[in-house]
Amino acid sequence: MHPVTLRTDRLVLSVPVDADADDVVAYANDPDVVAFTPVPVPYGHAEARHWIREVVAAGWRDGTRTEFGLRRADDLRLLGTVGLFGIADGAAEIGYALHPDGRGHGFVAEAVERVLRWAFAASPTGLALERVQWRAIATNAASAATAQRVGLRYEGRARSAVLHRGVRQDQLLAAVLRDDDRSGPQVWPTA
Repeated sequence: MHPVTLRTDRLVLSVPVDADADDVVAYANDPDVVAFTPVPVPYGHAEARHWIREVVAAGWRDGTRTEFGLRRADDLRLLGTVGLFGIADGAAEIGYALHPDGRGHGFVAEAVERVLRWAFAASPTGLALERVQWRAIATNAASAATAQRVGLRYEGRARSAVLHRGVRQDQLLAAVLRDDDRSGPQVWPTA
């Protein structure tokens, strides 16, 4: 699969490249990213280059992962990423991370909505997926709020499902199907 660039009024979503390595290192070392994602610690330029050159490139080439760098249209510095991974049999998982400089502006929700529109669009303009799921450590309130805001439906809580940084954590699961109504936030349990 060839990489694509997606746009919104405020954002450009494009494949991360070597020139983005400094920005990848900056957000990957943010305490919130470290607290909730499996990024290596410490995370340096070697890890960023490996991720860009090997993981991202192979995913696009093989059609198993589509990683987008999230950039403001008026400043193309990479603020974070939104990606689909585990793409197979009409389904994928979505994940996202953002540098603190980009938080509080609705950028991730806007980017996720655009990626979902592309993921569900018919081929050849989209991936023609049927299902996109999201998983996160249960205490990751910001990620859960984004998933809820863009219309993913809560599917459950798996107790002690993830070993993260040596501690077992509960994990939340939500998903959206191609034909689901995503016009408004979903109601999720509060605990």
